[in-house]
Amino acid sequence: MKILFGIFDWGLGHATRDIPLITELLKSNEVHILSTGRAIKLVHRYFGDKCQYYDIPSIYMPYTKTPFFKTKFAVTLPLMVHTLRKARKESKKIIDEGFDKVISDCRYDVYDRLDNSYLINHQLRFETPIGTERLVERWLNLRMSKYKYIIIPDFDEPNLSGKLSHNLRYKCKDKAKYIGILSHVKRQNVPEDIDYFISLSGPEPQRSILYKKIMLQLDQLKGKIVIAGGNPDSTETDSHDDIQVFSFLNSQQQEEMMNRAKFIISRSGYTTVMELAELNKKNVLFIPTPGQSEQEYLANYYEEKEYFHHLSQYKFKLKEAIGHSNNFKGFTPAWTTVQSVQNFMNVIF
Repeated sequence: MKILFGIFDWGLGHATRDIPLITELLKSNEVHILSTGRAIKLVHRYFGDKCQYYDIPSIYMPYTKTPFFKTKFAVTLPLMVHTLRKARKESKKIIDEGFDKVISDCRYDVYDRLDNSYLINHQLRFETPIGTERLVERWLNLRMSKYKYIIIPDFDEPNLSGKLSHNLRYKCKDKAKYIGILSHVKRQNVPEDIDYFISLSGPEPQRSILYKKIMLQLDQLKGKIVIAGGNPDSTETDSHDDIQVFSFLNSQQQEEMMNRAKFIISRSGYTTVMELAELNKKNVLFIPTPGQSEQEYLANYYEEKEYFHHLSQYKFKLKEAIGHSNNFKGFTPAWTTVQSVQNFMNVIF
């Protein structure tokens, strides 16, 4: 079959979690990828000429340097709707070329007919200003009505996404298919010889702000430290004493470092959480991106469930937070990515 796969570009998480799905689809199908920014660079670097690519800008990103994301989200909603319509106009030109299946990972501009369109999404509900949550949820439900099924990379119970994709209202709840976690990294039987692996992903400017804060307190940590900058636009590396800094790690390198790490520090992005569950890592500290309501909700949710500890970027005491993290139990998945990919294929075909 000829398949179009749309990938959202806010950070690299959507692109990396789609790697095992696209890999499976390529075994017997022709796959075209629609994305933009760093996400399209990452999948192009991974799949090369096995796929065809379309660079179509997506919805406006309302991130800020301040913790007032919810307010900016509400204020910029008209601009987001405008850019979504613009993206839809460009995406439709590609879709009209004719595809047997159209799959979208959070690209609400990428859909065809109801019978051949599928949405991958773990966030069916947003944390928004008081009084607007149901309104936004209704708007999301309207967008999701364009798809045959909503494929959720999570379990029904126990789960990793909490209220973001559970206890749903409106018609989208009847389309929900929980397939399990998706991770492009796999468990390896290697010694844990890295004391701290620090992964700095996500959009600017917050990625660089966190990097500076960590570097100022890095001398408090003892042992071998590896830092991944999460910037595919650069290949720079630096090392001194027991510290190695990489501007970017490819999928194989990321997998190796995460497996070798005794302790992992990262954002609480949902894709990262699934990777840690896949690797069964328990010694973890999350630092949610300030103002990004999804990461902040997830970090608090995991704290409540006693899965993982988290640290505010504004109250940054790294060594103290690492000590508290040892009291948490992690999350053991009911099954891993291999089964989840098969579940995905069963839904699509």
